[in-house]
Amino acid sequence: MTALAEQLEYLEAASPFYRARIRGARELAAIPFTTKQELRESQQRNPPFGEHLCAPREDLVRLHVTSGTTGEPVAIGLTQADHEANSIVGGEAFRIAGLRPGDTVAHCLNYALYAGGIADHMAIEASGATVVPVGVGQSRRLLELIPRLGISALFGTLSFPAYLATRAREVGLEPAALGLRHIVTAGEPGAGLAAVRAEIERAWGVSVADTFGMSDIWSTMAGECGQDEGLHLTTEGHAVLEVVDPETGETLPLEDEVGGALVWTHLNRRASPLLRYRSSDLATVYTAPCACGRTSPRIRIGGRRDDMLRVQAVNVYPQAIGEVLDRLGASAGYAVVADGDPIASPLHIYVESLENLDRLATELREALRTDVALTALAPGDLPVAEHKTARVFRTARGDALPDAIRRHREGPHP
Repeated sequence: MTALAEQLEYLEAASPFYRARIRGARELAAIPFTTKQELRESQQRNPPFGEHLCAPREDLVRLHVTSGTTGEPVAIGLTQADHEANSIVGGEAFRIAGLRPGDTVAHCLNYALYAGGIADHMAIEASGATVVPVGVGQSRRLLELIPRLGISALFGTLSFPAYLATRAREVGLEPAALGLRHIVTAGEPGAGLAAVRAEIERAWGVSVADTFGMSDIWSTMAGECGQDEGLHLTTEGHAVLEVVDPETGETLPLEDEVGGALVWTHLNRRASPLLRYRSSDLATVYTAPCACGRTSPRIRIGGRRDDMLRVQAVNVYPQAIGEVLDRLGASAGYAVVADGDPIASPLHIYVESLENLDRLATELREALRTDVALTALAPGDLPVAEHKTARVFRTARGDALPDAIRRHREGPHP
């Protein structure tokens, strides 16, 4: 029996939620998708883990919740075997992303509740590296500890290196003089953009590699080797990947450079397994062998359906703005303000000091296929967060605007 058939048999026997969906099927295409909203409703009916919990409660050793950035968080249970699998999958991803057994790594993600904290901590240990559990809110202390402890690598969100570099310069320290050799990023699309990567590398004198993970699948499950496009998946034997048309849900052939929405099915997952889970990630999948010699599939995340802005019948993905900036060789910070519900045109885009704004405005209109109002701000006007930096602000839902944008919109006072 294949690993997938075994998993389907297990789900059908252990979970009423999945039993009603599988109905004896052993081919994924015959089974409906699972959505985040369905998981939330399952948990409302049977809290805290929902009807899709398959392992006995007494077998659980860990409880995480998803970040909840797009709605109510979902609780995730893990057995000891699930936990060990997460470390295996993540450890390999971190090795691909450049962590070495001799590295001392400052882990700078939030340790509270979600899997990016302690689960990724243990995955980094599984890579062979030594972990310093920094978390968030310790930036000044970390600047002292990097040279004192011989910290050679840092793991955090894409925003964090820029934030930490600013804090270093405030106290008279030059980031590149502190001794880091490598930074691994997670949690925010963008480390694959050449200009963003170059800015981090210049500030710190390091190499940079990105990772990808999902709390409800595996906390880290892909790493960037630096030799070719995309991040290598490390989910073989632990998850099945499908790519589907974002609009129709039709399954697409898993061939080189196929693009679409990602769908995940766990293998050998005991406690909170997912079956044909349709994530919000839109990606390109590469199946051709990589220049690094690995043959595992690679993914490049192009955006999230959750982040999509619908502007006068046009779908706008904010990450496309970063891609335009990258194409122009700029690493300027940016923010998007969407007014109205439904969102009204033009879309307001604020960019920190950038030459040739007319050309940028033209390219943004072409790339986004909607009208934009482009405003230049001074360097440093847009805040950079210690955790994830907000890029999109919707005034109709009451998002608080950065001070520089708010002042600009309010205009001069008499």
